[in-house]
Amino acid sequence: MKQLNESSNNWWATGEGVTLGGGVINVVIGFIKFFAGSVGGSPALLADALHSFSDLATDIVVLLGYRIGRAPEDDKHPWGHGKIETLATLIMGVVISVLGVGMAIDAVINLTGEPSPTPPGIIALGAALLSIVGKEGLFRWTAWVARGTDSRLILSNAWHHRTDSLSSIAALLGVWAARNGFWWGDPLAVIVVSLFIVKVGADLLLPAYQDLTDASVEDETLIIIEETLGNIQGVKGYHNVRARRAGAELFIDIDIEVDGGLNVIQGHDVARAVKTALLTGVKGTRDVMVHIEPIEARVEVERRELLQKRAAEIALETQGVLGVHGVRLIPDASGCLINIDIEVSPDLIIKEAHEIAHNLKYKLKELEGVGDAVIHVDLHGDV
Repeated sequence: MKQLNESSNNWWATGEGVTLGGGVINVVIGFIKFFAGSVGGSPALLADALHSFSDLATDIVVLLGYRIGRAPEDDKHPWGHGKIETLATLIMGVVISVLGVGMAIDAVINLTGEPSPTPPGIIALGAALLSIVGKEGLFRWTAWVARGTDSRLILSNAWHHRTDSLSSIAALLGVWAARNGFWWGDPLAVIVVSLFIVKVGADLLLPAYQDLTDASVEDETLIIIEETLGNIQGVKGYHNVRARRAGAELFIDIDIEVDGGLNVIQGHDVARAVKTALLTGVKGTRDVMVHIEPIEARVEVERRELLQKRAAEIALETQGVLGVHGVRLIPDASGCLINIDIEVSPDLIIKEAHEIAHNLKYKLKELEGVGDAVIHVDLHGDV
């Protein structure tokens, strides 16, 4: 199911376009930072440049995951390839989390090491500032496309750009601090930024893991589904509302209750109306499986459960009954047959036990819808 920008003729409004464009910009920024870090004598900027070059690997993961994940279904993948996009999102979450941890470790090592005797040149400041502006621009562009295409994978890449921007801020602070005699400013800034980066990675990992394990969608989406069902003519009730994600696509499975007097064609028309309403009313819905049940079936189940409960209560209220188990309802021509097991004291004689069973049977037959009752007597303590 195509999303807002996916059918756009503008390459910059598509998932593949923004990923390819971002890769090119990453290379350009990487070369600028590498040159400035080498000339300006900034180890922090050189490390940030290598980080930009390494982004090409994640851009390839995003591009392949997005392209394969949005491929149409085939004979071996009748539900599409959305899980590939989710898997790629999971990989991005791991990469970003590992990146944050690695930055923190390097910062701690630098903090305990010897300061550089020569402060970085002014060119390093300009390159770091340019990197911040460029990466922040990439974040906003990619996030805009992610919202339009409803892609968590593209959104994960957007946040990857944001983490790069933050690492460049750390590099900028480090260069400024080193030029002003505060050599420890760089590693401290990196540690703070790394904590944020790890959180971003974790925030990407959890939803991706839930989608891969077919966890239910968020409550907000379930509310939209239920509100949509409430506006469809012919739907008397619903239950077992289930929805899961595969990439950007949503799959819904639901049981609806209709008038049991409808014929097969009429019931099918209601189911088709439900499917159409959910496909058009719930964003990202790829397929809807609708199960039809007569409303009378649910009413009958509830009636039988109440009848079983009431029968057990009456039995326990009957004098001489010490316990109840195995309350069963059996439909018959006269209405319903109650088959119940009761427990009585082993000190009773047969006549007394028979009278207890007889009294209980009389009470049960007075219940509405009960035609007869069969009482089984067991000794209390032997069951």
